[in-house]
Amino acid sequence: VHNQVDEYDVYIGRAVPEHGIDDSKWGNPFVMVNESDTERERVINAYREWVVAQPELMGSLEELRSQRLGCWCAPKPCHGDVLVELLDCQDNPDDAPAGPDLRVT
Repeated sequence: VHNQVDEYDVYIGRAVPEHGIDDSKWGNPFVMVNESDTERERVINAYREWVVAQPELMGSLEELRSQRLGCWCAPKPCHGDVLVELLDCQDNPDDAPAGPDLRVT
């Protein structure tokens, strides 16, 4: 979704003052410089490397379990997919990261 719809959604994007949306601690600090798939992949990969190096965020990851993650990217690939992947890896550490069927909505 594109913002917090109700109490069980978590907004994971950057601040959007014109829409009254505050910055989320889960937001991707890496900004796309164009709309290409390659650029999207670059910022998602940068986010993956960054978020796993953030002990506070990794310690808070569980708060996202069973929540719908809202961002402006969906249904395109998104840094939220990284968060889903990380939660999946906590459940199944021997398994490969979550596949494309797990998406942010």
